[in-house]
Amino acid sequence: MTAEKKKVLKRLSSALYPLGAAAFIVVLWAITAAAVGEELLVPSVGATFRGLWQMLTEGATYAAIGGTIWRALAGWALALVAAAVFAALAILFKPVKKLFAPLMSVMRSVPTMSVIMLALLWVTSGQMPLIVTFMTLFPVQYSAMVAASEAVDPRLVEMAKIYRVPTAKRVLKMYLPCMAPQIVEGVRSTLSLTLKVTIAAEVLAQTRDSIGVGMMQAQSFLQTDRILGWTVIAIVLGALAELFVTFAAWAARRLYAVGERA
Repeated sequence: MTAEKKKVLKRLSSALYPLGAAAFIVVLWAITAAAVGEELLVPSVGATFRGLWQMLTEGATYAAIGGTIWRALAGWALALVAAAVFAALAILFKPVKKLFAPLMSVMRSVPTMSVIMLALLWVTSGQMPLIVTFMTLFPVQYSAMVAASEAVDPRLVEMAKIYRVPTAKRVLKMYLPCMAPQIVEGVRSTLSLTLKVTIAAEVLAQTRDSIGVGMMQAQSFLQTDRILGWTVIAIVLGALAELFVTFAAWAARRLYAVGERA
């Protein structure tokens, strides 16, 4: 077998693992629904996807999806930018890192529910999911970036200081290439967390045009199939977000390689 064929088979087998996991979940779901025998408690796979199809014919579903995506991405992006700025200061200036350490420890320890309850008093129901998402993700992303900086060889850092390499060049040529893999993995993992936190905040704030309110309304009318339908939508959105980050990281690596050769 040639190396090219082995490469193709490896890619195919990698693609089959997620499909196998999905098939296992569906089979387990079907067995559980059949064993319980009560659609109100555990809807069958068919009933759930019929409910999901009905939801996808309603304009309100797309308004809810769009609203949740907007709030999740806005909170995530704000947290990412703020974390990048503060992490850069902490990496370049050690006293700043020591100053931020207790603050980040406190922010990581604050229960998400406390943030949600306080945010309900301070901001509107539309703003609350964004604020909660930012407060939850910022310390996580900051810590991931600072931890990724430890992958940089200390000897390179010392050499850059001795030869007075400009800060911008140090960041672009030394820190970013070494930190990129861990940063990408951190970004990928926080995207799924972003959706969870945003939807939870939407449920408690009763935010208009949101997946959270869709779930809450379905629960009020005992529409378990629609609750699971919203769950499937959230899972698909999370998977698509992670695929987008993976593709963006691959494209960035290619562009960086082209720039280095040029």
